[in-house]
Amino acid sequence: MVDKIAQLDADMAILGQVADELERQVSPSPVTRPLAIAWLTEWARQPGAVPELGRNLPHLPQSLKAAYLTWTHQSEG
Repeated sequence: MVDKIAQLDADMAILGQVADELERQVSPSPVTRPLAIAWLTEWARQPGAVPELGRNLPHLPQSLKAAYLTWTHQSEG
């Protein structure tokens, strides 16, 4: 159980860093931080996707940037 909690903590830290990079590289999030993290969690739902994002920071996949841009424009309306 502890290992799963530690992994969740690590994933949340990575997702926070990814959210920061998306705001720097693409655009500010029009929603609260928890909603942005929830969206990122859904986007990176494949096993191992979150640690992979963390290893490549500050470089983000173009597909993530495009999806984030689309999502932020939908969230503004």
